Amino acid sequence: MAVLLAAGGGVYAAVGGDDGGKKPTAGPTTATPGRPETQNPTPEPTTSDGDNTGGRGNGESDPNDQRRAGEAKVLYQTPAPEVSKSNLEVPGFWAMKGYVVKTVENKIVAYNDEGGSKWTLSLPKAVCAAPTSTTEGKVVVAYEGHGKNSCSQLALIDLKKGAKLWDHAAPEGGSMGGGHTNVGMAQSGGLVGMAWFGGSAVIRVSDGKEVSLEKPSAGCSIDGYAGGKVLLRAYSCTNGTAKLQQLTPGGSVKWTYTIRKDYKVSNIFSSSPAVVALIDQNRRSGGVLAISDDGKERSALALGKRSYQPECGMDIFGTNMGNCEGVAVSADTFYLPTEMTQDQGLGSTNEIHAFDLNTGQKKWAVKVAGRLLLPLNMDGRTLIAYEKPSYTAPGQIVRIGPNGGKPKALLRLPQATQKTERGFYSATHIYRDGNFYISTNRITGNDTTTSTEKLLMAFGR
Repeated sequence: MAVLLAAGGGVYAAVGGDDGGKKPTAGPTTATPGRPETQNPTPEPTTSDGDNTGGRGNGESDPNDQRRAGEAKVLYQTPAPEVSKSNLEVPGFWAMKGYVVKTVENKIVAYNDEGGSKWTLSLPKAVCAAPTSTTEGKVVVAYEGHGKNSCSQLALIDLKKGAKLWDHAAPEGGSMGGGHTNVGMAQSGGLVGMAWFGGSAVIRVSDGKEVSLEKPSAGCSIDGYAGGKVLLRAYSCTNGTAKLQQLTPGGSVKWTYTIRKDYKVSNIFSSSPAVVALIDQNRRSGGVLAISDDGKERSALALGKRSYQPECGMDIFGTNMGNCEGVAVSADTFYLPTEMTQDQGLGSTNEIHAFDLNTGQKKWAVKVAGRLLLPLNMDGRTLIAYEKPSYTAPGQIVRIGPNGGKPKALLRLPQATQKTERGFYSATHIYRDGNFYISTNRITGNDTTTSTEKLLMAFGR
Protein backbone atom coordinates (compact mmCIF):
# COMPACT_ATOMS: atom_id res chain seq x y z
CA MET A 1 0.00 0.00 0.00
CA ALA A 2 1.05 3.61 -0.34
CA VAL A 3 3.04 5.07 2.53
CA LEU A 4 4.71 8.36 3.26
CA LEU A 5 8.36 8.10 4.20
CA ALA A 6 10.34 10.83 5.91
CA ALA A 7 14.03 10.45 5.18
CA GLY A 8 16.94 12.83 5.38
CA GLY A 9 14.56 15.61 6.41
CA GLY A 10 12.46 15.32 3.25
CA VAL A 11 9.02 13.88 2.69
CA TYR A 12 8.52 11.47 -0.14
CA ALA A 13 5.80 9.62 -2.00
CA ALA A 14 6.67 5.95 -1.94
CA VAL A 15 5.68 3.86 -4.93
CA GLY A 16 5.38 0.26 -3.82
CA GLY A 17 5.77 -2.76 -6.02
CA ASP A 18 3.37 -5.66 -6.54
CA ASP A 19 3.20 -7.63 -3.31
CA GLY A 20 0.58 -10.19 -2.51
CA GLY A 21 -1.54 -9.30 -5.50
CA LYS A 22 -1.41 -5.57 -4.82
CA LYS A 23 -0.19 -3.36 -7.61
CA PRO A 24 2.23 -0.45 -7.03
CA THR A 25 1.13 2.99 -6.00
CA ALA A 26 2.28 6.51 -5.27
CA GLY A 27 0.91 8.40 -2.29
CA PRO A 28 0.04 12.07 -2.69
CA THR A 29 1.73 14.18 -0.16
CA THR A 30 1.37 18.99 0.53
CA ALA A 31 1.36 21.08 3.62
CA THR A 32 -0.83 24.10 4.05
CA PRO A 33 1.37 27.14 3.48
CA GLY A 34 1.95 29.23 6.56
CA ARG A 35 0.37 32.67 6.83
CA PRO A 36 3.15 35.16 7.64
CA GLU A 37 2.22 38.16 9.76
CA THR A 38 5.34 40.26 9.11
CA GLN A 39 7.61 40.82 6.16
CA ASN A 40 11.39 40.97 6.24
CA PRO A 41 13.93 41.87 3.59
CA THR A 42 15.57 39.08 1.62
CA PRO A 43 19.35 39.02 2.14
CA GLU A 44 21.87 39.49 -0.60
CA PRO A 45 23.63 36.33 -1.76
CA THR A 46 27.10 35.91 -0.34
CA THR A 47 29.76 35.47 -3.01
CA SER A 48 33.50 35.13 -3.26
CA ASP A 49 33.82 38.87 -3.91
CA GLY A 50 32.97 42.01 -1.98
CA ASP A 51 31.85 42.37 1.62
CA ASN A 52 29.68 39.25 1.88
CA THR A 53 32.42 36.88 0.84
CA GLY A 54 32.14 33.15 0.37
CA GLY A 55 28.83 32.53 2.09
CA ARG A 56 30.19 33.63 5.45
CA GLY A 57 27.72 33.92 8.26
CA ASN A 58 28.24 33.38 12.00
CA GLY A 59 31.97 33.18 11.37
CA GLU A 60 31.80 30.93 8.29
CA SER A 61 34.84 30.94 6.02
CA ASP A 62 34.86 31.22 2.24
CA PRO A 63 34.51 27.64 0.92
CA ASN A 64 36.37 28.61 -2.25
CA ASP A 65 39.48 29.19 -0.12
CA GLN A 66 39.43 25.42 0.51
CA ARG A 67 38.58 24.41 -3.05
CA ARG A 68 40.39 21.28 -4.23
CA ALA A 69 41.49 20.40 -7.73
CA GLY A 70 38.55 19.28 -9.86
CA GLU A 71 35.91 20.64 -7.48
CA ALA A 72 33.15 23.02 -8.50
CA LYS A 73 33.28 26.65 -7.46
CA VAL A 74 30.71 27.95 -5.02
CA LEU A 75 29.08 30.74 -7.01
CA TYR A 76 27.19 31.96 -3.96
CA GLN A 77 25.42 30.93 -0.81
CA THR A 78 22.38 32.90 0.27
CA PRO A 79 21.48 32.69 3.96
CA ALA A 80 17.82 32.20 4.79
CA PRO A 81 16.26 35.50 5.87
CA GLU A 82 14.41 36.15 9.08
CA VAL A 83 10.82 35.08 8.51
CA SER A 84 7.58 35.36 10.44
CA LYS A 85 7.47 31.77 11.70
CA SER A 86 9.55 28.61 11.85
CA ASN A 87 9.08 25.78 9.34
CA LEU A 88 7.71 28.22 6.77
CA GLU A 89 6.96 26.90 3.27
CA VAL A 90 8.57 29.08 0.59
CA PRO A 91 7.24 27.91 -2.81
CA GLY A 92 8.52 29.33 -6.07
CA PHE A 93 11.93 28.79 -7.72
CA TRP A 94 12.79 29.28 -11.41
CA ALA A 95 16.05 29.05 -13.36
CA MET A 96 16.47 31.65 -16.08
CA LYS A 97 19.41 32.40 -18.40
CA GLY A 98 22.20 33.69 -16.18
CA TYR A 99 20.14 33.96 -13.00
CA VAL A 100 17.58 32.24 -10.79
CA VAL A 101 14.47 33.62 -9.09
CA LYS A 102 13.32 32.69 -5.58
CA THR A 103 10.33 33.70 -3.48
CA VAL A 104 10.35 34.20 0.28
CA GLU A 105 7.15 35.47 1.90
CA ASN A 106 6.20 38.63 -0.02
CA LYS A 107 9.58 39.07 -1.74
CA ILE A 108 10.54 37.72 -5.16
CA VAL A 109 14.27 38.09 -5.80
CA ALA A 110 16.44 37.34 -8.85
CA TYR A 111 20.01 36.24 -8.14
CA ASN A 112 22.73 36.55 -10.78
CA ASP A 113 24.94 33.51 -11.37
CA GLU A 114 28.00 35.64 -10.68
CA GLY A 115 26.50 36.75 -7.36
CA GLY A 116 24.42 39.72 -6.29
CA SER A 117 20.74 40.37 -6.82
CA LYS A 118 19.41 41.33 -10.25
CA TRP A 119 16.05 42.67 -9.04
CA THR A 120 13.63 42.48 -6.12
CA LEU A 121 9.84 42.65 -6.30
CA SER A 122 7.48 42.99 -3.34
CA LEU A 123 3.89 41.78 -3.23
CA PRO A 124 1.28 42.93 -0.69
CA LYS A 125 1.42 39.59 1.15
CA ALA A 126 3.28 36.28 1.11
CA VAL A 127 3.44 33.98 -1.92
CA CYS A 128 1.67 30.76 -0.96
CA ALA A 129 1.58 28.78 -4.22
CA ALA A 130 3.44 28.81 -7.53
CA PRO A 131 3.87 26.61 -10.61
CA THR A 132 7.23 25.14 -11.57
CA SER A 133 6.88 26.00 -15.29
CA THR A 134 6.97 29.44 -16.88
CA THR A 135 5.70 30.90 -20.17
CA GLU A 136 8.16 33.06 -22.09
CA GLY A 137 9.72 34.20 -18.82
CA LYS A 138 6.40 34.91 -17.10
CA VAL A 139 4.74 33.03 -14.25
CA VAL A 140 1.48 33.35 -12.33
CA VAL A 141 1.85 33.12 -8.55
CA ALA A 142 -0.73 33.05 -5.79
CA TYR A 143 -0.36 35.11 -2.64
CA GLU A 144 -2.36 35.58 0.52
CA GLY A 145 -5.72 37.26 0.31
CA HIS A 146 -7.94 38.79 2.96
CA GLY A 147 -9.33 35.66 4.58
CA LYS A 148 -7.47 33.60 7.15
CA ASN A 149 -5.17 31.08 5.42
CA SER A 150 -6.70 32.07 2.08
CA CYS A 151 -4.29 31.83 -0.86
CA SER A 152 -6.67 33.81 -3.05
CA GLN A 153 -4.80 36.60 -4.88
CA LEU A 154 -3.06 36.09 -8.21
CA ALA A 155 -0.29 38.05 -9.92
CA LEU A 156 1.56 37.62 -13.21
CA ILE A 157 5.28 38.19 -12.73
CA ASP A 158 7.70 39.02 -15.54
CA LEU A 159 10.81 37.13 -14.40
CA LYS A 160 13.00 38.96 -16.91
CA LYS A 161 12.16 42.45 -15.71
CA GLY A 162 11.06 41.86 -12.13
CA ALA A 163 7.69 43.46 -12.82
CA LYS A 164 4.11 42.66 -11.83
CA LEU A 165 1.96 42.72 -14.97
CA TRP A 166 -1.47 42.16 -13.42
CA ASP A 167 -2.92 41.46 -10.00
CA HIS A 168 -6.43 40.41 -8.96
CA ALA A 169 -8.46 37.88 -6.99
CA ALA A 170 -8.54 34.21 -7.96
CA PRO A 171 -11.80 32.76 -9.29
CA GLU A 172 -14.05 31.25 -6.66
CA GLY A 173 -14.41 27.99 -8.57
CA GLY A 174 -16.66 26.29 -6.05
CA SER A 175 -14.65 27.22 -2.98
CA MET A 176 -16.23 26.00 0.19
CA GLY A 177 -16.71 28.97 2.49
CA GLY A 178 -15.07 31.25 -0.08
CA GLY A 179 -11.55 30.22 0.92
CA HIS A 180 -8.56 28.97 -1.06
CA THR A 181 -6.46 26.59 1.03
CA ASN A 182 -3.89 23.97 0.01
CA VAL A 183 -3.58 25.54 -3.44
CA GLY A 184 -1.72 23.64 -6.14
CA MET A 185 -0.77 25.37 -9.41
CA ALA A 186 0.45 24.18 -12.82
CA GLN A 187 1.29 26.34 -15.84
CA SER A 188 1.53 25.39 -19.51
CA GLY A 189 1.67 27.88 -22.36
CA GLY A 190 -1.17 30.36 -21.98
CA LEU A 191 -3.01 28.48 -19.21
CA VAL A 192 -2.70 27.95 -15.47
CA GLY A 193 -4.59 25.21 -13.64
CA MET A 194 -5.39 25.79 -9.96
CA ALA A 195 -6.80 23.27 -7.50
CA TRP A 196 -7.50 23.80 -3.82
CA PHE A 197 -9.48 22.21 -1.03
CA GLY A 198 -13.03 22.43 -2.34
CA GLY A 199 -12.46 24.16 -5.67
CA SER A 200 -10.54 24.56 -8.92
CA ALA A 201 -10.18 26.85 -11.93
CA VAL A 202 -8.27 27.30 -15.18
CA ILE A 203 -7.14 30.84 -15.96
CA ARG A 204 -5.34 32.60 -18.81
CA VAL A 205 -1.76 33.71 -18.25
CA SER A 206 -2.32 36.83 -20.33
CA ASP A 207 -4.96 38.42 -18.11
CA GLY A 208 -5.83 36.00 -15.29
CA LYS A 209 -9.41 35.59 -16.45
CA GLU A 210 -11.09 32.24 -15.90
CA VAL A 211 -11.45 29.96 -18.91
CA SER A 212 -14.87 28.44 -19.49
CA LEU A 213 -14.18 24.72 -19.49
CA GLU A 214 -16.20 21.53 -19.56
CA LYS A 215 -16.93 20.73 -15.93
CA PRO A 216 -17.02 17.24 -14.42
CA SER A 217 -20.46 15.76 -13.85
CA ALA A 218 -22.28 15.96 -10.52
CA GLY A 219 -20.49 14.17 -7.69
CA CYS A 220 -17.07 14.72 -9.30
CA SER A 221 -14.34 17.23 -8.46
CA ILE A 222 -10.95 18.27 -9.87
CA ASP A 223 -8.07 16.74 -7.91
CA GLY A 224 -5.21 18.65 -9.49
CA TYR A 225 -3.21 19.73 -12.53
CA ALA A 226 0.25 19.23 -13.99
CA GLY A 227 1.91 21.58 -16.47
CA GLY A 228 4.99 21.86 -18.63
CA LYS A 229 4.63 21.04 -22.33
CA VAL A 230 0.89 20.45 -21.94
CA LEU A 231 -1.71 20.92 -19.19
CA LEU A 232 -3.24 17.80 -17.63
CA ARG A 233 -6.04 17.67 -15.10
CA ALA A 234 -7.24 14.75 -13.01
CA TYR A 235 -10.62 14.37 -11.37
CA SER A 236 -12.47 11.74 -9.36
CA CYS A 237 -16.08 11.05 -8.43
CA THR A 238 -17.95 9.76 -5.41
CA ASN A 239 -19.09 6.71 -7.40
CA GLY A 240 -15.49 5.44 -7.68
CA THR A 241 -14.78 6.63 -11.21
CA ALA A 242 -11.91 8.94 -12.18
CA LYS A 243 -10.46 10.49 -15.33
CA LEU A 244 -7.31 12.13 -16.67
CA GLN A 245 -7.66 14.83 -19.31
CA GLN A 246 -5.34 16.83 -21.53
CA LEU A 247 -6.43 20.40 -22.18
CA THR A 248 -5.77 22.25 -25.42
CA PRO A 249 -3.98 25.64 -25.40
CA GLY A 250 -7.40 27.24 -25.84
CA GLY A 251 -8.83 25.55 -22.78
CA SER A 252 -10.95 22.75 -24.25
CA VAL A 253 -10.56 19.03 -23.56
CA LYS A 254 -8.32 17.30 -26.13
CA TRP A 255 -8.71 13.79 -24.77
CA THR A 256 -10.04 11.92 -21.74
CA TYR A 257 -8.58 8.73 -20.28
CA THR A 258 -10.83 6.77 -17.93
CA ILE A 259 -9.03 5.32 -14.91
CA ARG A 260 -10.03 1.79 -13.94
CA LYS A 261 -12.85 1.59 -11.39
CA ASP A 262 -12.16 2.53 -7.77
CA TYR A 263 -8.76 4.13 -8.52
CA LYS A 264 -7.72 7.72 -9.17
CA VAL A 265 -4.58 9.68 -10.08
CA SER A 266 -2.36 10.46 -7.11
CA ASN A 267 0.68 11.98 -8.85
CA ILE A 268 1.37 13.15 -12.38
CA PHE A 269 5.07 12.48 -12.85
CA SER A 270 5.14 13.88 -16.39
CA SER A 271 2.58 15.63 -18.57
CA SER A 272 4.19 14.90 -21.95
CA PRO A 273 4.68 12.01 -22.29
CA ALA A 274 2.01 11.44 -19.65
CA VAL A 275 3.09 9.22 -16.75
CA VAL A 276 0.83 8.95 -13.70
CA ALA A 277 0.55 6.99 -10.45
CA LEU A 278 -2.76 5.66 -9.12
CA ILE A 279 -4.23 4.93 -5.70
CA ASP A 280 -7.60 3.75 -4.41
CA GLN A 281 -9.71 5.42 -1.72
CA ASN A 282 -7.76 3.54 0.96
CA ARG A 283 -4.45 4.71 -0.55
CA ARG A 284 -3.64 1.22 -1.71
CA SER A 285 -1.69 0.26 -4.80
CA GLY A 286 -2.82 1.38 -8.22
CA GLY A 287 0.22 1.19 -10.47
CA VAL A 288 2.12 3.63 -12.65
CA LEU A 289 0.71 4.16 -16.14
CA ALA A 290 2.06 5.72 -19.30
CA ILE A 291 -0.61 7.39 -21.45
CA SER A 292 -0.14 8.06 -25.17
CA ASP A 293 -0.45 11.44 -26.87
CA ASP A 294 -3.95 10.54 -28.01
CA GLY A 295 -5.16 9.54 -24.54
CA LYS A 296 -4.81 5.75 -24.80
CA GLU A 297 -3.02 3.53 -22.31
CA ARG A 298 0.54 3.10 -23.53
CA SER A 299 1.79 0.73 -20.82
CA ALA A 300 1.64 -0.18 -17.15
CA LEU A 301 5.11 -0.12 -15.61
CA ALA A 302 6.32 -3.50 -14.36
CA LEU A 303 7.49 -2.34 -10.94
CA GLY A 304 7.54 -5.83 -9.44
CA LYS A 305 8.04 -6.04 -5.69
CA ARG A 306 10.42 -3.07 -5.41
CA SER A 307 9.40 0.16 -3.70
CA TYR A 308 10.18 3.47 -5.38
CA GLN A 309 10.68 6.83 -3.76
CA PRO A 310 10.46 10.04 -5.78
CA GLU A 311 10.47 13.28 -3.77
CA CYS A 312 6.96 14.70 -3.95
CA GLY A 313 6.78 17.04 -0.97
CA MET A 314 3.87 17.07 1.46
CA ASP A 315 0.54 17.13 -0.37
CA ILE A 316 -2.14 16.17 2.13
CA PHE A 317 -5.07 16.96 -0.15
CA GLY A 318 -3.36 15.92 -3.40
CA THR A 319 -3.91 19.29 -5.06
CA ASN A 320 -0.26 19.71 -6.07
CA MET A 321 0.08 16.46 -7.96
CA GLY A 322 2.63 17.67 -10.50
CA ASN A 323 5.30 18.67 -7.96
CA CYS A 324 7.48 15.53 -7.79
CA GLU A 325 11.26 15.72 -8.02
CA GLY A 326 13.42 12.68 -8.57
CA VAL A 327 11.77 11.55 -11.80
CA ALA A 328 12.82 12.14 -15.39
CA VAL A 329 11.36 11.19 -18.73
CA SER A 330 12.38 11.05 -22.37
CA ALA A 331 10.17 10.21 -25.33
CA ASP A 332 10.45 6.49 -24.65
CA THR A 333 11.91 6.01 -21.15
CA PHE A 334 10.87 6.85 -17.59
CA TYR A 335 13.42 7.06 -14.77
CA LEU A 336 12.42 6.39 -11.17
CA PRO A 337 14.51 6.06 -7.97
CA THR A 338 14.01 3.10 -5.67
CA GLU A 339 13.39 3.36 -1.96
CA MET A 340 16.64 3.81 -0.08
CA THR A 341 18.22 0.94 1.83
CA GLN A 342 21.36 0.49 3.91
CA ASP A 343 24.38 -0.68 1.95
CA GLN A 344 26.37 -3.04 4.19
CA GLY A 345 27.71 -0.34 6.47
CA LEU A 346 28.50 2.06 3.61
CA GLY A 347 25.44 4.20 4.28
CA SER A 348 22.14 4.83 2.54
CA THR A 349 21.85 3.80 -1.08
CA ASN A 350 19.27 3.36 -3.81
CA GLU A 351 19.00 2.63 -7.53
CA ILE A 352 17.65 4.43 -10.56
CA HIS A 353 15.49 2.17 -12.71
CA ALA A 354 14.76 2.94 -16.36
CA PHE A 355 11.41 1.76 -17.76
CA ASP A 356 10.43 1.41 -21.41
CA LEU A 357 7.29 3.51 -21.84
CA ASN A 358 6.10 1.41 -24.78
CA THR A 359 6.28 -1.95 -23.01
CA GLY A 360 6.40 -0.99 -19.32
CA GLN A 361 9.39 -3.29 -18.81
CA LYS A 362 12.49 -2.32 -16.87
CA LYS A 363 15.43 -1.65 -19.18
CA TRP A 364 18.23 -1.29 -16.65
CA ALA A 365 19.19 -0.32 -13.10
CA VAL A 366 22.10 1.82 -11.88
CA LYS A 367 23.50 2.01 -8.35
CA VAL A 368 26.40 3.76 -6.61
CA ALA A 369 27.52 2.03 -3.41
CA GLY A 370 26.66 4.02 -0.29
CA ARG A 371 25.10 6.91 -2.22
CA LEU A 372 21.61 8.11 -3.11
CA LEU A 373 20.82 8.98 -6.74
CA LEU A 374 18.15 11.49 -7.71
CA PRO A 375 17.12 11.82 -11.38
CA LEU A 376 17.00 15.51 -12.40
CA ASN A 377 16.38 15.94 -16.13
CA MET A 378 17.33 14.78 -19.60
CA ASP A 379 20.09 16.07 -21.86
CA GLY A 380 19.03 14.55 -25.14
CA ARG A 381 18.98 10.80 -24.45
CA THR A 382 21.36 11.17 -21.49
CA LEU A 383 19.98 11.22 -17.93
CA ILE A 384 21.33 13.90 -15.59
CA ALA A 385 21.21 12.88 -11.91
CA TYR A 386 22.29 14.21 -8.53
CA GLU A 387 24.48 11.90 -6.50
CA LYS A 388 23.63 13.11 -3.03
CA PRO A 389 26.28 13.78 -0.39
CA SER A 390 27.06 11.11 2.17
CA TYR A 391 28.01 11.77 5.79
CA THR A 392 31.61 12.26 4.73
CA ALA A 393 31.67 13.08 1.01
CA PRO A 394 30.05 15.87 -1.02
CA GLY A 395 27.57 15.27 -3.81
CA GLN A 396 28.08 15.53 -7.53
CA ILE A 397 26.14 15.86 -10.76
CA VAL A 398 26.46 12.79 -12.97
CA ARG A 399 25.29 11.65 -16.38
CA ILE A 400 24.00 8.19 -17.24
CA GLY A 401 23.83 7.04 -20.85
CA PRO A 402 20.70 5.64 -22.55
CA ASN A 403 21.91 2.09 -21.88
CA GLY A 404 22.74 2.65 -18.22
CA GLY A 405 26.22 1.87 -16.94
CA LYS A 406 28.42 3.58 -14.41
CA PRO A 407 27.49 7.25 -13.81
CA LYS A 408 30.09 9.73 -15.04
CA ALA A 409 30.77 12.92 -13.10
CA LEU A 410 29.86 16.24 -14.69
CA LEU A 411 30.26 18.53 -11.67
CA ARG A 412 32.00 17.52 -8.44
CA LEU A 413 30.74 19.60 -5.52
CA PRO A 414 33.27 20.84 -2.96
CA GLN A 415 34.13 19.06 0.25
CA ALA A 416 34.05 22.42 2.04
CA THR A 417 30.26 22.70 1.63
CA GLN A 418 29.37 19.03 2.22
CA LYS A 419 27.68 19.68 5.58
CA THR A 420 25.76 22.68 4.22
CA GLU A 421 24.72 20.64 1.17
CA ARG A 422 23.29 17.97 3.46
CA GLY A 423 21.58 20.55 5.67
CA PHE A 424 18.60 21.35 3.45
CA TYR A 425 15.41 20.02 5.02
CA SER A 426 13.52 19.99 1.72
CA ALA A 427 14.87 21.42 -1.51
CA THR A 428 14.48 21.88 -5.26
CA HIS A 429 17.49 20.91 -7.38
CA ILE A 430 18.19 22.29 -10.85
CA TYR A 431 21.16 21.62 -13.15
CA ARG A 432 21.36 24.07 -16.05
CA ASP A 433 24.16 25.17 -18.40
CA GLY A 434 26.84 23.60 -16.22
CA ASN A 435 25.57 25.21 -12.99
CA PHE A 436 23.81 23.43 -10.14
CA TYR A 437 21.34 25.12 -7.80
CA ILE A 438 19.85 23.96 -4.50
CA SER A 439 16.88 26.01 -3.27
CA THR A 440 15.09 25.37 -0.01
CA ASN A 441 11.36 24.73 -0.01
CA ARG A 442 11.05 25.40 3.71
CA ILE A 443 12.80 27.75 6.12
CA THR A 444 13.05 25.93 9.44
CA GLY A 445 14.67 28.75 11.42
CA ASN A 446 17.34 26.37 12.72
CA ASP A 447 20.78 27.96 12.52
CA THR A 448 23.75 26.21 14.12
CA THR A 449 26.69 27.63 16.00
CA THR A 450 28.91 27.19 12.93
CA SER A 451 26.64 28.03 10.01
CA THR A 452 23.44 29.79 9.04
CA GLU A 453 20.52 28.08 7.35
CA LYS A 454 20.72 28.56 3.59
CA LEU A 455 18.04 29.75 1.18
CA LEU A 456 20.10 29.04 -1.95
CA MET A 457 23.38 27.48 -3.00
CA ALA A 458 24.83 27.72 -6.49
CA PHE A 459 27.80 25.83 -7.93
CA GLY A 460 29.64 26.16 -11.24
CA ARG A 461 32.91 25.43 -12.95
